[in-house]
Amino acid sequence: MHDPAASTELIDATEAQARRLVLAQALEAGDPEGRLVGRLEREQVERDSLAATGDPARGEPLDAKAYLLARADRLLGLLSHRQPALAALQHPPAWQTWVAWGLPLLALVAGALVERIDNPKQVNLLSPPLLAFLFWNLAVYLLLFVFAVRPPSADSRLRLSWARRARSLGGRAATGLRGQVAGHFQQAWWQAAGALEGHRWRRILHVSAAAWGVGVALSIVLGGLVREYRIGWESTLLDLPQVHAFLSALFAPVVALTPLQPFSMDELARLHFGTGEGVGREEARRWVFLYLALLGLVVVVPRLLLAAFAWWRERRLARALTLDLGDPSFQPVLGRVRPARVGLLLVHAGRGELAAIEQALRQAGGVPPPEDPREIWTVLSTPRGDALQCGVHTTIAGGATAPATKPSFWARLLAPRSEFAERRSPAADVVLLAADLPLAEPALAACREPGLPVLWLLGQGAEGEASATMRRAGLTGEVLPVSSLPTWREDQRLQAAIARQLPPYKAPGMERLRDAWQQRAQLRLSESMRVLATELLQAAREAHQLAAEPVGVRQLVVRGEREAQQGAQQLAAAAIVTRLRERQAANDARLLSLHSLDGVLPATGWQPVLPQRFDVQQAVHEPQAGLAGAASGAAMGAAVDLMTGGLTLGAAAAIGALVGGGAGLVGAVLKNRRTEPGRTSVALGDEMMLALVQSALVRYLAVAHERRGAADTQRWASLAEEAVAEESAALRQLWAQARAEPEGPAEARLTELLQRLAQQVLSQLHGPV
Repeated sequence: MHDPAASTELIDATEAQARRLVLAQALEAGDPEGRLVGRLEREQVERDSLAATGDPARGEPLDAKAYLLARADRLLGLLSHRQPALAALQHPPAWQTWVAWGLPLLALVAGALVERIDNPKQVNLLSPPLLAFLFWNLAVYLLLFVFAVRPPSADSRLRLSWARRARSLGGRAATGLRGQVAGHFQQAWWQAAGALEGHRWRRILHVSAAAWGVGVALSIVLGGLVREYRIGWESTLLDLPQVHAFLSALFAPVVALTPLQPFSMDELARLHFGTGEGVGREEARRWVFLYLALLGLVVVVPRLLLAAFAWWRERRLARALTLDLGDPSFQPVLGRVRPARVGLLLVHAGRGELAAIEQALRQAGGVPPPEDPREIWTVLSTPRGDALQCGVHTTIAGGATAPATKPSFWARLLAPRSEFAERRSPAADVVLLAADLPLAEPALAACREPGLPVLWLLGQGAEGEASATMRRAGLTGEVLPVSSLPTWREDQRLQAAIARQLPPYKAPGMERLRDAWQQRAQLRLSESMRVLATELLQAAREAHQLAAEPVGVRQLVVRGEREAQQGAQQLAAAAIVTRLRERQAANDARLLSLHSLDGVLPATGWQPVLPQRFDVQQAVHEPQAGLAGAASGAAMGAAVDLMTGGLTLGAAAAIGALVGGGAGLVGAVLKNRRTEPGRTSVALGDEMMLALVQSALVRYLAVAHERRGAADTQRWASLAEEAVAEESAALRQLWAQARAEPEGPAEARLTELLQRLAQQVLSQLHGPV
């Protein structure tokens, strides 16, 4: 499991600063829907606070304390106009001042108003009220001593107990929105400043106890002013020696520190009420002075010293109150602005299962793994400074993980820099286990060693059996089959699985990393489709020009010239196809580079069938075309003459010759406008272009699945053919537009169309993400 200590970050704040910080966090926790301070207002507050204290997105270091204080001041400024009573919680309550002065004053008055000490007519040397008061204070001192010398773990348990009680009491007392915010504040404040408040109350109570002792002393003195104390003692269970021993022990501090002496055995015998002897004023005064000195030495002075110590600790804490920014209340707020480091420990038992995972991580940020396996691989980073980092630990199935003399990867990962200077890495958060079933013990040991959540990227085996294996091994986490990650599109499943294993305070940073991961994937898709669109438009616009005589009667009659012309056209078509293959090879390398792949495009086992339907544009001999049209028209006119029995007197033949000759001449002129004089143009026909679009999609699918998913080229080709057929009309318009407007928007439109077709085919192959 994740070590909570890894998220500990302590800062010192004054009491006023701490109250503002805690109240701002209570507002965050008690009003998650933003009814007091809206979400948009909070976002603006955070932007303004970052701008004022340092924004990591601009390369500035984040001062967490300054940012939280600036944010708290702005939030409480908004809150003070809407809920003044809640905003007032940022200041100590006024009743604390009244209690700090009123309670000691009340104790002084209560002690001074004591009108009798056991009996108003005669005073017992063993006065129960006085002895109870003295022994109560002694018991308090003993309790304070026990608390001072007990183990720190006991203090931790006590603080945890008080924190739980505060949370439970606050949860029961919180009613309504304002009550919830106030309840969250009280819980968080006592959790953060319990020591400060404890010393504050200790000071008040110690001063009150000292005031009570002064009041008792005043009561004794005032009683001696208006009455004559008759001193003596009596007891049923204690004899004279025992009473003498007790009083000697009781007044030992007075005897040690003052010139006063206690009563002797003879004096105590004479002071027994049963003797009936009178007691003079000297004994009474002696008793008063002894008790006043005892109250001062046992109660007043120690309590004042304890109060002074508590006041000193209170002032010290009030100037530097320690807050833990790793607390769950601060983690979401800081996580939205602070760079996060997400560490992955990749454990694998062989290269086969690792290929898909490595390819997914390579494509995440386009960064290859380091050549030195001891180096940490920074897979992805964001402008705010978040980083996804990975370390690799290889296990050998059925064997040891490493020689016994060499420290393990995890030991090097967590060891101090001075001990393993070659290791430069932060602690990991998640173990990525790439392995099949059954899982060898070395792999299990490598997962148990760091004590982190495990994401098992299962190669071969049943998912349920893998989950049971993890439970038996005492591992926490989940199982994700590698087969569920066939392309970059399904990387969202891997991202979500990693995010579920992270501690909550890293969730905002991981969300930014996920956004960067997906944005890069979309940019890679757009760039890939742009490369293919450029290739297809170049193919559509390309035309091979041949030197050739205009088509006339001679080419139709002379076989040698006709065959020579056809051979030249075939050579031109072959040259076009050759250039097309060259561009495809260059663009395949570009696609591989975009997808962080090396080498050449793997063989798919499928070759596109290009229909041999080239578009041939050849000049026509205009006079011969006119004569041919005239002859054809005259023939049609003569046929009309024959059908009418010569009634037209040959006019039909003449008109037919005129119309046919004109039409033939005009057609030849128009055709020759699209062809350079003396040249023949050979280009790819629309049917061939549609086949090239299908081929481009299959090539892209081969790249997207390489090292990640099994090839199924026949199905790829079938789905690509169906997708292209649905968009054939739009594609034909794009070819015509591209040929007519070389600088037009055809490339952007074709890129968008190809991107939609690729996503459609991927969705049909692997379903929704």
